[in-house]
Amino acid sequence: MKALRLSELQELLQSQPFAAWWADFQRAVSAAREARLHDEDLVAQAQLMELRSELAQRAAVDVFNAAGETEEAAARTGAEAQALENHALEIVGAYEDQRFRTSDLWYRLGGSERAVELAREAAAGKRPEAAAALEHAERTRRALQAEYEAEDARRTRLWADVEATWEKAFTRSLLAAETAVRTRAVRREAERLFKEAEERRARSRQLRADADAAGRERLASEKRRADLLARAGERFGCTPGERFLYWRHRDDQRSAFAVALVDDPEMHNLEVKALGVYTVGRQRGIAFLEPAREGLGRTAEEGDRRFEEVLLGPRKGLRRDDDGGAPSGPAKA
Repeated sequence: MKALRLSELQELLQSQPFAAWWADFQRAVSAAREARLHDEDLVAQAQLMELRSELAQRAAVDVFNAAGETEEAAARTGAEAQALENHALEIVGAYEDQRFRTSDLWYRLGGSERAVELAREAAAGKRPEAAAALEHAERTRRALQAEYEAEDARRTRLWADVEATWEKAFTRSLLAAETAVRTRAVRREAERLFKEAEERRARSRQLRADADAAGRERLASEKRRADLLARAGERFGCTPGERFLYWRHRDDQRSAFAVALVDDPEMHNLEVKALGVYTVGRQRGIAFLEPAREGLGRTAEEGDRRFEEVLLGPRKGLRRDDDGGAPSGPAKA
């Protein structure tokens, strides 16, 4: 590391070689920053796309499972409708048997009524045997009438059961058909989601590949910046850091000059400007910066005293003892 006076350092900073180096370094810093931002953006996009792909895959699986459940529900509803149809046919068979019995009783009842009429005509002659025959004919008609009404009521109930069962079967068939159509729609939705998940996975892989390329570009740009810093050390006799270039102070072996490489309004005890020249001590380095000046720099004790007075100074009206002790009373005139 060369030892320079401030005027020599300022002359070096204004030289054409340093200006050319500084322009290259600024471009390298800008390229490194853009490469870093581009890399971080692609990595974030890839991670987001991977997450979206996973969410689409999970949604597709859920919808596919729902499609299976809907398909099972459609099959159950269809089976119920078929069972009701079969049961309705069984009831129709029973109804037909009952209808035959009811029709037979109807004919028999008609015959008994005719017998009652004939017996009533015969009883008009006041013969005792005719009266007994009439009474028997009427009892037979009443019995047949009661039996016919009971069987006819059963026939009516059977037909009502047939119609009710057909109604249930019809309703279940409609619901089964609707569920089957819904199942197809759900399966199409699952297929769409699976396709979307695959497209997102492909996009994620592409983004990962782009991010890898951007990462390599970022490393190359950072290497370019590091190479330029190393070259500055070789060409200009300085010690390069990440944010400053350092030269020894020729007039003060305890101090060095620090040339800032970036603007930094907040990190130090004073606002730092790029290419600004500052004096730093051996102990604190850039932890305490002072504007560069010719001649001897402040001693370490003076730097400490000044730092404390600026940031941790005593209250107004108090003074510090000359030996560096605690503040004493108000200064005397």
